[in-house]
Amino acid sequence: MILSLLAVAAIVSTPSVLPSDVQRGFDTTVAMRHLRAIAHDSMKGRDSPSPELERTADYLIEQLRSAGVQPVRGSYEHHYTLERVNLSTASSLTLRKGASATDFALKADFIPFDRTGDVPVRNARLVFAGYGIDAPEYGYSDYDGLNVRGAVVLVIRGEPERAGDTVWFDGRRPTKYAYNGTKARIARQYGAVGVLVVDRIREGRKPVVTGWPWPSIFPSMPVSALPLASVDSSDRLPLVHVGSRFIETIADSVNALAQWVAIIDSTRAPHRVDLGDARISLSVQLHRTPVPLRNVMGMIPAAAPTDEYVVMGAHYDHIGVGKAVAGDSVFNGADDNGSGTASLLMAAQAMGRATSRPQRNIVVVFFSAEEKGLLGSKAYTKDSPLPLKQCVAMINTDMIGRLDTTEVAMGGLKRCPDLAAMCEEERQRLGLTFGLNGNAESYFFRSDQANFAMKRIPVLFYFTGEHSDYHKLGDEIHKINAPAMVDVMKLATATAWRAAERPRTTYIPAGFEDAE
Repeated sequence: MILSLLAVAAIVSTPSVLPSDVQRGFDTTVAMRHLRAIAHDSMKGRDSPSPELERTADYLIEQLRSAGVQPVRGSYEHHYTLERVNLSTASSLTLRKGASATDFALKADFIPFDRTGDVPVRNARLVFAGYGIDAPEYGYSDYDGLNVRGAVVLVIRGEPERAGDTVWFDGRRPTKYAYNGTKARIARQYGAVGVLVVDRIREGRKPVVTGWPWPSIFPSMPVSALPLASVDSSDRLPLVHVGSRFIETIADSVNALAQWVAIIDSTRAPHRVDLGDARISLSVQLHRTPVPLRNVMGMIPAAAPTDEYVVMGAHYDHIGVGKAVAGDSVFNGADDNGSGTASLLMAAQAMGRATSRPQRNIVVVFFSAEEKGLLGSKAYTKDSPLPLKQCVAMINTDMIGRLDTTEVAMGGLKRCPDLAAMCEEERQRLGLTFGLNGNAESYFFRSDQANFAMKRIPVLFYFTGEHSDYHKLGDEIHKINAPAMVDVMKLATATAWRAAERPRTTYIPAGFEDAE
């Protein structure tokens, strides 16, 4: 954002909208005390679900209550139910071409992904849909002029690549279109009934089958490897990883697939392949077990009664425990997202104890099951205790504890320009030395603000960057930059307070918010 020197001077000379009695509660000692409680080894990585996750929730509730933060509709808990999903070995995949039929072997030839659905498919057309991408912002669509209604689509994993290219599909990092869940959502929008994914390969290689490590077919995998899903996921498309035997059955050899990949990558255009009369029957059979979970929430009431509110969010779960390395098996998640959780708890307590009140309510929400696919925030936005139409903004903090540059990465700047301007102005008013950039945009749909964005609620996402300890045992408390973490939360809180004081802001969709 570029502001004139006069405008900058005017902003700097104006105090932050965040009241001084709230600011006095922003204390690194308090934030680190919370972090040491949340990311302690005894919390065993706060997996969703786990007894330690429940202990963390109890701690958050106790701390909110003790600071005078009010319950929401009489409760600090937002309860929801997920399903633990297991794969049945009775799952099957059959390809029929003319009078011949080929049955493929589970594990050797195909494996469903964790985000698969289980609606059976009977004798559906098989259509090659390139990378399964529909990206108007890149001027590229594998579905342009392609009829896949009622069909199973075969798509290439990932997205088009070209060596040294840093523009087309970002080049250096995957975009949202590289993810299998995105491909399945797009396929469903175009009327497909199933998705088969094959690895992108070069000539002379064979695509392998990995899918998801279901304990039913990989006995060495723990039951904790079973994925969680929303109870409303029954309308998901079957989403299956296939390998070389499947490709050899529909084409002359796996080299044909390598040629399809090369053509798309080199021409930057979709490539059509006639699969003849190929028909697919697919049965993904799942066993579902209900799993109760809870989000934690509290409210800082407005100065005068109002139904409108701002949400400040952070996820409090992490990924649990793993194989011991040098005696350490706990994924403490100090940065991910102990940093956002501990500092948001500090901010909530500061607001709860202060006498100043905003013009709208501020609701703090600590989400569970973020690491399982944003499932806690999805449940919250699906069944919110407060009407979502009264939510004027959502401010999310996820991994804000490892600032080692001069800038904080942000998501939502282009989607929410009014909030972005407020954030920049508050940064200057608070005299913060770090700048802001939009480098969190590629992570936008990987954190909880995404589910609010799906509802067209203005959002901002604060993030100090991915690092070598991301989802590793090394994400430890002693590596946290506590002063910077508190400053980022102070800015996030000032922005939320500003949104609670000003007219409603705008949200500009970026073309993907309709995909759920």
